[in-house]
Amino acid sequence: MNPLRALFLQLSRMPPALMLVLIIGLAVLITMMVTSSQQQQEAALKQKENDLIAKMSAKGKVVYAIKDIPEGSTIPVESLEEKEIEQAKIPQDALTSASLAAGRVAKYGIQTGQIVSQHDLAPQGISLGFEARLKEGMRAVTFAVDSNSGVAGFVTPESHVDIISMVGAGSDTKVAPILSDVEVIACGQMYQKAPGGTAAVPASSVTVSLSPEDSAKLIKAISASKLYLTLRNDKDHTPVATVDVGSLFVKPPSKNEGGGGDTSIAALPPPSALPPPPLPGAPDAGPMPMGGPGMAPMAPPPPPLHEIEIWSGNKKDVLSVPKS
Repeated sequence: MNPLRALFLQLSRMPPALMLVLIIGLAVLITMMVTSSQQQQEAALKQKENDLIAKMSAKGKVVYAIKDIPEGSTIPVESLEEKEIEQAKIPQDALTSASLAAGRVAKYGIQTGQIVSQHDLAPQGISLGFEARLKEGMRAVTFAVDSNSGVAGFVTPESHVDIISMVGAGSDTKVAPILSDVEVIACGQMYQKAPGGTAAVPASSVTVSLSPEDSAKLIKAISASKLYLTLRNDKDHTPVATVDVGSLFVKPPSKNEGGGGDTSIAALPPPSALPPPPLPGAPDAGPMPMGGPGMAPMAPPPPPLHEIEIWSGNKKDVLSVPKS
């Protein structure tokens, strides 16, 4: 016989009161089971919600660029800063420590305020050539410096300087800037800034990045004057007034200055334009003129005069008349 049918037969034989109690008990039991199941499901959903909220509000560490980093340049540690932001805003390949980027080469240009990611860095072991540090249209020019003119070795790659030209000596010394806010790309043979370096590294030469016009201006100053560098703050890019090195030299006075233009040496005719002096003893040469050859002859002295004495008593007068 079917078990359910047998159960129903037994229930039908029970007294009505007992059957009612049994039915109510079963209903309560089923209700408790359903309620418990719903509570468990609600608790699980609440836990998932709490986990999601916690994950969304959790913070993680990322690396920001606090100044522009050019493409192909070595990333200095002072250009990076670590910050905590919400986990949901962190890119998948974002760097979590500045030490992971310092000293690496930037594969692409990194702008100020940008989160530095792994894809922004060139693969380790691959170094870009020195020419990659030059921006398009720029030229590299190298010139000699010493401890004094090179700021005692505190100028490093990525520094910005003004180039000062000095000519003359003593009271005639003249000094003026010839180039302003120039980027240094190498010191000696070093063209990558050491990360976290604090000691000066003296070098006998400096290489700067310039436009072709400024390159010619600098080369002219290198051959004509003594050059000095003045180091700028890394945030100071205010231009200063510059001059051409030729303006520092004293110009010769003009032939018309002082009103003596007609008496200057340049105003005299060349020696070949003067008439040759007459030879001594030649006909019509006359006596050798005073003042030497090439000078104009002097006028002959006047003939002597006759003196006639005229007496009037004791008074004497002398009258001079020319010879007939």
